[in-house]
Amino acid sequence: MAVVIRNSIQEITLQLLQFIHSATKKSASCGVIVAPCANMNQKTLEQAKMLMSQNDASHSVQLFYDVPNQVLCAVLDGGTMGSTHYASLVLKDFLHNQHLLQGQLIVSSFPESGNPTESAIAKFIQQAIQSKGNEGDIHFFSEANAATSVLIVDTDDVVREFIKIRLELKGYRVYEAKDGQEAYNIFVRILPDLVITELNLPIMDGYQLIRQIGRNDANEGKVIVLTDKQLSGNMSRAYESGAADYVTKPLSISELEWKIKRLTTNN
Repeated sequence: MAVVIRNSIQEITLQLLQFIHSATKKSASCGVIVAPCANMNQKTLEQAKMLMSQNDASHSVQLFYDVPNQVLCAVLDGGTMGSTHYASLVLKDFLHNQHLLQGQLIVSSFPESGNPTESAIAKFIQQAIQSKGNEGDIHFFSEANAATSVLIVDTDDVVREFIKIRLELKGYRVYEAKDGQEAYNIFVRILPDLVITELNLPIMDGYQLIRQIGRNDANEGKVIVLTDKQLSGNMSRAYESGAADYVTKPLSISELEWKIKRLTTNN
């Protein structure tokens, strides 16, 4: 538990994601409460944690406060939607009595409410921030309508930059990696909604990357192969590894955008 100084929504999003991933590794579910609050210090964080723990000792509670965005985040190991809602009632009373609450408490439980991807958590936090000035009641968050995130993996800087610009103009949140190992490290950290990968990659090739992603995410339809390998054997091997679709170079950006939309809409 700590007071954390951050300067962007993305940084607090990644901070909260780390707490959620740590919690879900220990338990089947993870409850999360996010609330806009003013002037929370270490003492008030300790008081809030103690109160929540006393009311439900079955869950381990982690709290942190993001100063620039003035947002309080609470993570409950093993928290279901029901138990997290109960915890939010306790936390709401505390924040209200301390005159700290500046908006609504947004409540969720993962994976019950969806997959804790970077885009979903960013939307979660933004919903809390946008509630500033409203009455301090409790709202539930679901993953629906969160912005879609895409990880592009290719050794070619021009290819990555071209796709990145096109997708960002369409409203996607885009990440880049130059090799398979870098891509896998980014994947486990942010859990993007979709990965677009070349098969010719150093350190870890595209086939290995697809299989590693499959071992870490039960959702199907995560990976589109974008490659200059046009033999049927390469295509078969990619699908056998777990790829959802296969696009060959030279790139048709319209075709790729259509496939991205189809896969992310279905997911």
